[in-house]
Amino acid sequence: MMSWSHGLYSLLALPLLLVIYLVFQPDHQPLQQKPMQQRRNKVFADLTSNKFTRESDGTYGMWSYHGIAHESHADQTEFIYNADLLSHDGSIHTSIASAVYPLMGLTSDMDPVYQEYLILQAKAVGIDGFILEWVFADLTSNKFTRESDGTYGMWSYHGIAHESHADQTEFIYNADLLSHDGSIHTSITSAVYPLMGLTSDMDPVYQEYLILQAKAVGIDGFILEWGYREHQSNVALLSLLQVAKKYKPFNIGINWCDHWLTVDMKNKSSEQIVEKFHADLQYLYDSIFNTHSDLTPMYGSHPIIFLFGDGLSATQFSDILSRPLHLPDDLSTPIWIGSYLNFASTSERWSEWKDLINGTYGWVPNVRRPTPPSMSQWDYYSTTEDTVAYQQNVTNHGSNCVSEVAGCVMWCGSVSPGMDNRGCAGWGRELRYVPRHNLTTHKSSNDLQWEFYLASKKQPDVIVLPTINDFPEATTILPLKNSTFTALYSTLNHTSSWKNVSLDMRGVTLPMQWFTDYKKAEFYNMTDKLNVSNIFHLLESVAVLIGHQDYVQANNTLQIIRQGFSKLERKLTVNTINITGPSKELYGTVPPVFRDNSTYINSTTGLFMALTEDYAMMLRAHNYKGLLRFDYQLLEPKFSHLIVRSSSKRQSMSPGYSYAFYSRNSPSQSVYKVRADFAEVCNLMVKTPGKWKSAIVHLYKSNQSWDHSGKHASDLHFATDASFLLRNISMSFQLYKVKNGR
Repeated sequence: MMSWSHGLYSLLALPLLLVIYLVFQPDHQPLQQKPMQQRRNKVFADLTSNKFTRESDGTYGMWSYHGIAHESHADQTEFIYNADLLSHDGSIHTSIASAVYPLMGLTSDMDPVYQEYLILQAKAVGIDGFILEWVFADLTSNKFTRESDGTYGMWSYHGIAHESHADQTEFIYNADLLSHDGSIHTSITSAVYPLMGLTSDMDPVYQEYLILQAKAVGIDGFILEWGYREHQSNVALLSLLQVAKKYKPFNIGINWCDHWLTVDMKNKSSEQIVEKFHADLQYLYDSIFNTHSDLTPMYGSHPIIFLFGDGLSATQFSDILSRPLHLPDDLSTPIWIGSYLNFASTSERWSEWKDLINGTYGWVPNVRRPTPPSMSQWDYYSTTEDTVAYQQNVTNHGSNCVSEVAGCVMWCGSVSPGMDNRGCAGWGRELRYVPRHNLTTHKSSNDLQWEFYLASKKQPDVIVLPTINDFPEATTILPLKNSTFTALYSTLNHTSSWKNVSLDMRGVTLPMQWFTDYKKAEFYNMTDKLNVSNIFHLLESVAVLIGHQDYVQANNTLQIIRQGFSKLERKLTVNTINITGPSKELYGTVPPVFRDNSTYINSTTGLFMALTEDYAMMLRAHNYKGLLRFDYQLLEPKFSHLIVRSSSKRQSMSPGYSYAFYSRNSPSQSVYKVRADFAEVCNLMVKTPGKWKSAIVHLYKSNQSWDHSGKHASDLHFATDASFLLRNISMSFQLYKVKNGR
């Protein structure tokens, strides 16, 4: 624990929505090196951070409120408090969300001067520290879209569960493939389907949605799965920090996936790995913690870093800790919170690591219960009761760590809605399943784990939610097609109890509505002579309203936006055109090779096609939604790629994105790399020969240029690394145009 005497003032400027005991460390030495101190009984006060002032923050926050006690039978069940309203002389706020009135008047929980007052007042009456309730959600950044990034990233995937004995161990997911009407992606790396469709983790609008969605259900920040400076996760980090500035208090922390680096550097020496990790740690101080300290989770003056593990050895990590860092004057060395899974799930692991890390955090319940014959899709499964037993183990370890280990200063529980890791092929390992619901009791895993922590006498400092958006492992709490907003409502109900605050359920669905309308506005904005600026302006105001929890006004503004869309749509004509090939409209620019009434292509012979200039000019002039259809058949038994490229003027801002995964017992630890290419229409992975398959894929106005600038003056180019037959090639477009050109 930390004394009041130090680290105090650096905390004052920080958001106060973390679960942390504010008892501060008296020096700047690495925490794991401090000696065991004599412990005494301590007194902690609960602290909230939801009340603001217009002068300090631009809003009154929880001083103003509209709420309904839905389960009450009292005389009055609906309450409206308007903190702006004053008495005749302006000395008293006449309508505040409290049955008692503060002698000091209305204050802001975010005002550093008021925070300093609270600490001085607490010390004066013998209070040792404050207890805050932090809830963090793990965040991934490996899923993209062709429209936003030129690749689907982790939405598409080929993986083999090398350590699995399940019925199916090899998985091929082609996110480009669509249903007949183009509304659903039929082959994605997830056992659950996102209600919002496929989204890009790198899209700033989607990142803004995620923050709004998190705040609406009581989540205080994200811990981003981060690899190293050159990894795509660092691009996501920098973007998230910019977005989060708009919605303070909100935290963006690091969940350091050190195994990504060790896999990427598997052919390097241990010394090179240590040097690289230490250099990346210095980068975080220089470019993230120092410049964004108001967004960084902190323990006094110490940045909190979550370390996932299973990458660095204890010897390597000890070497890193021994190396000096260039620290800003107001920051100290980090505290390291390691995953219970990789640092403490066995006594052997803990004995190796306990003197190196400063606490542990729970993850998705990892129970190795062998599956019965009726569950042969997986190797191991957990019951909903198992998830609670896992959290009991996390709790016992965490509370003992803080009580018995000198360098252990905090521990974090976890709550996860379920898991099915077939989407990522178990990352090369076993296939595991954690159900979202108990089919007998109808209780959800999410609810049971939350209820355990709410009832436990051993309270964690932080609740970690793994995850908010990991679809490949099906651990997401975002809206799903089969269960809509269930996990989000569950999260809201329990974070409300955890923090002892009232959260308004009317805000749960609004962020998705905002995001959907924003994407709709972006599409209409590509229509010539259609003015969407007012809708964008209203959407910006909706985001601010949701962020400030003014859900009634946000919903009213969304209704105005929908009326605006209706007015815009009355100005439009939508015409459909269909083009088949080969034909005079869609013709080969190089004589194709025919075989069995189909077009034959291989690694040296492609199919190059172009539109007539009349059709090409039409597509260049109109906004559109387009689909490409074709049938294909692999002719040889090998894992192959069938790629369609287009003419495109759009260039990627990044040279490419890479992900690392590995199987512990596999001799070939792998790094999976994906390149961003806006000219790529689709990239289909195929392994089964001799069978005709149908493909329907998107064509995007922003990506395809239709200017005959592709190879051999083509607009479409079918290429492969194997031998394929192609047939029934066609395109359909819905063309959007303002009526009469006005």
